[in-house]
Amino acid sequence: MKLKVDPKLFHHYIVAVAIHPASAGDKAGQMYLKYRPVHFTNDDVEKVQNASMLVKDKLFETNSAEAVKITGCDEIVTQLSGLRLAAAVNQCTMHHFSSEFELEEENFITLIESANKDEYLKKLLKQSLIR
Repeated sequence: MKLKVDPKLFHHYIVAVAIHPASAGDKAGQMYLKYRPVHFTNDDVEKVQNASMLVKDKLFETNSAEAVKITGCDEIVTQLSGLRLAAAVNQCTMHHFSSEFELEEENFITLIESANKDEYLKKLLKQSLIR
């Protein structure tokens, strides 16, 4: 998972978005927040990058489990891995958002629900898609 990280935007969120099925009545076909946002910071990104370097180090061979423990990013890696798996199993899209300040889950619920009606917000949601 490659993310564009701006040093000025310290807080990052990964969210999973799903679409209500045809059986959902009035909400059929509408997007919604499937799982709570995973929050992490630029410090966490740096720790994951350090873990990645350890795994690639030919001189001091380190497996990925050891590397994430050594660098202290095992919790965020576990959360993101779980979200990635759950999103794949439930046919969700994953999106990355960055902010200068902490956001609440309600901010994402509102954004996604509003994107069902507002073309600008739908475009913003598409731009945040993690491929």
